[in-house]
Amino acid sequence: MSESSISTITSSHRSLIKTQMLSRVGIRFNTLASKNQTRCLQVFPRLSAEESGSSTTSKLSKDQLKKREIRRLAQRKAAARRAASDHPLYMPVDRALRFLRAAEVGQPISQQTLSLTTAVISERGAPLLSGNLSFPNALKEVKVAVFTNDENQAKLAREKYKCHVVGGTELVEQIKSGQLAIDFDKSFATPDIASTLASQLGRILGPRGLLPAAKKGTVSDNLEALLEGSAASLPFRQRGNSVSVAVGKCSFSDKQMLENLVAAQKGVKTALANQKAKKSSLLGQTTLTSTHGPGIVIDFA
Repeated sequence: MSESSISTITSSHRSLIKTQMLSRVGIRFNTLASKNQTRCLQVFPRLSAEESGSSTTSKLSKDQLKKREIRRLAQRKAAARRAASDHPLYMPVDRALRFLRAAEVGQPISQQTLSLTTAVISERGAPLLSGNLSFPNALKEVKVAVFTNDENQAKLAREKYKCHVVGGTELVEQIKSGQLAIDFDKSFATPDIASTLASQLGRILGPRGLLPAAKKGTVSDNLEALLEGSAASLPFRQRGNSVSVAVGKCSFSDKQMLENLVAAQKGVKTALANQKAKKSSLLGQTTLTSTHGPGIVIDFA
């Protein structure tokens, strides 16, 4: 037998061995993959159930989805009607304040804010809650801007109420051109300049929630009535399924905090009563928390 034929047999033999080895490795790999998949299903049965549930959800009819949504809404309403004292994290307000103040020890005073969050249970399509809370005890100094072409109204805003920025058409131009920084927290206007504001500064002040509008109660001939108590007034708006708003500081006394909580309750319930919906929303679980503290369930509804 020649050397060339021997080398041919040897190379073919090697390729056969290589093919057999790859075949065995492939079988072992598939076996291991199958075993690992089985183990994953055993260790994570919830995950596999969720995956199968998601595929089931996609197969549900519109009627079934609607029934499920109605059932979940009924469950949320039932939970909202339960007494706050039944919750394991419930505390009376005075005791909750002691815990939250303790959680803020050593933190900067500027960060020791107490916030209230209340769940809102609404029917689909119901408008979001929004309004203003007038607190007896202001959380901070509020900078107010007044837009008016009436000199008497402007003088009143400057001298009596010490408003941060006061002006008419010239003020609109300064803000539009960027000459004047928008560093105010609230803005009010008289009707004579309202349309100019909407057309010139709508895209600038609108997204910041600072554009005066009659429907928001920030445009009126009676500017004095708008400015009265504006320092302690705070706007709120429902986001998602809850309303969250700052109601005080840890430095406030229990009496001051209770006064602000009552004011918050009154403001939210007023917004609830004014909600234009077929079925009014319900207020659910309410928690009081601090910047670095836990959420404690309190009585609010």
